[in-house]
Amino acid sequence: DEVATVLAISREDLERLGAVTPEIGQQLSSFCRGRMIANLLRHSSILGSVSGKDREALFHRFATEHFDPGHALVEEGGEGTGLFLLASGAVEVVGRDSDGDELRIAELGPGNVVGEISLVLRRPANATVRALTPTVALHLGRDDFQDAIREHPTLLGELYETATQRDEETRTVVAQEAMDVEDIVLL
Repeated sequence: DEVATVLAISREDLERLGAVTPEIGQQLSSFCRGRMIANLLRHSSILGSVSGKDREALFHRFATEHFDPGHALVEEGGEGTGLFLLASGAVEVVGRDSDGDELRIAELGPGNVVGEISLVLRRPANATVRALTPTVALHLGRDDFQDAIREHPTLLGELYETATQRDEETRTVVAQEAMDVEDIVLL
């Protein structure tokens, strides 16, 4: 049998220590970011489409962005700013029906990407993606995205498959909602 020793400290005590000794906060932040990166490198199908040694180099092209609940990462009808790889938190994908009412299409979390439809299919976004919880996303800007797919063609293939599948799902959900509304008979 193996024995493990676990040390615990409250958040408040850790914050107090960090205020007195900033290096503690910096080390902890660095450790947490490293662990987040390792988890994403292992579990993201998009990053998994790139070979091992190239995967980490690609990953370092992404910039970390934080989103408060309600903040949009992608706006329906807008040109995409780049690809977002969700590192933590949750987002909702919302489209509009024929009457302009919001229609929730999906909820996504860590390891998922958003913004791929606009980038890969080269057209305005077909839905809004909004943070449901405090969310951390890794952003690969449009220019860096173009460089990345030139260097890693398998990345484009994986994103193309994801983009076409999601585009079809969005169209199907919106069309089904429109059919359901038409089936209502007013007397």
